[in-house]
Amino acid sequence: MEKGILYWITGLSGSGKTTIGSSLYYELKKRYSNLVILDGDILKKLTGDSLGYSKEDRLKRAGIYSNFCKILTDQGISVIICTVAMYDSVRQWNRNHIERYVEIFLDVEKAVLMERDKKGLYSGQLAGKVSDVAGLDIEVEFPKNPDIILKNNGNISVAECVKRILDFEVKEKDSFKRDMAYWDSYYRKKAVEIQKPSEFAKVVLSNLQPGKSLIDLGCGNGRDSVFFVENNLAVTGIDISEEAISQLNQMHLKNANFVCDDFVTSKVLYQIQYDYVYSRWTMHAISESQEEELLQNVFKALKPDGLFFIEARSIHDELYGKGKRVGENAYVFDEHYRRFMDKERFIDKMENAGFVIHSVAEGRDFSKTQSSNPVLIRIVASVTEEGIIS
Repeated sequence: MEKGILYWITGLSGSGKTTIGSSLYYELKKRYSNLVILDGDILKKLTGDSLGYSKEDRLKRAGIYSNFCKILTDQGISVIICTVAMYDSVRQWNRNHIERYVEIFLDVEKAVLMERDKKGLYSGQLAGKVSDVAGLDIEVEFPKNPDIILKNNGNISVAECVKRILDFEVKEKDSFKRDMAYWDSYYRKKAVEIQKPSEFAKVVLSNLQPGKSLIDLGCGNGRDSVFFVENNLAVTGIDISEEAISQLNQMHLKNANFVCDDFVTSKVLYQIQYDYVYSRWTMHAISESQEEELLQNVFKALKPDGLFFIEARSIHDELYGKGKRVGENAYVFDEHYRRFMDKERFIDKMENAGFVIHSVAEGRDFSKTQSSNPVLIRIVASVTEEGIIS
């Protein structure tokens, strides 16, 4: 699923956010059907009357807006939001967590804002009738590196402002789909070929109870998902490869649900609670920031007595360091991305996220074939002590 774009239009009251945002909405509607605009009364309904207009309340409100925008864009809906939200921390959160993000700053001279003053905020503040006005008695942090700056003092038209936004090339950051074409091609060549289950799946099975639910993150062609279904588990398999998921759905397996989506951000699936979460060779297929987001999602989705099973390549594997370095412990080699796991660092990250670690193993012979014998890390964890394996 392609992620939506977030157009974050920010500027002080009277800068023209609503006017430009509305015009942008109707232009984009000609291109996209999945599009929403958030402004004014719509945004107020998200927070109700629980928050005021102090700096602290404005920060909380902006955080709610950002999280809501991420939920929508992760599900393929593009969003135009018109909001003051003049805080560096809010905009940085957007850049860190929203893959397709465009920050638009309406830079308008104070004299022009005072002259427009449609809402009477500036005149009211000067008269002592209104307080907590952003830019006057509440300090704001103007965007330092916005994608687009529009000096909307009245000397450029709304149509020109919209054109500049539409002409901007939206760059996708930190996308999980980096290998989608590779894996589609891979599974197309191996059409309807379900291999024997992995050794990890066989080991994990001894800790699973029939009739329980399991989600297989990055299920690929379903070799382990099918194995778990055959052993009387209700399985949800999720993978970014349309080819792999299409093949699995043609099998019409009972007690199995196969979904083509990003297993990092699939919020709909993480609203369900699972007895088991299974991640074999998928944790090292995502970036570190995506890994942090995934751990948060799994923590919320795992039942208190459930278990989280992980197998991933170690930094001590012989493939480590081969190919083009694209991040810390991350390389593109043999046409696709791998990020190798630092065991101690990952355990610290899991414990900081709230997980209880029950077992850790690192070494060879976990997935030995005729052509390779990688160094892997295996971890079993849960969200509470109740999940300890007897």
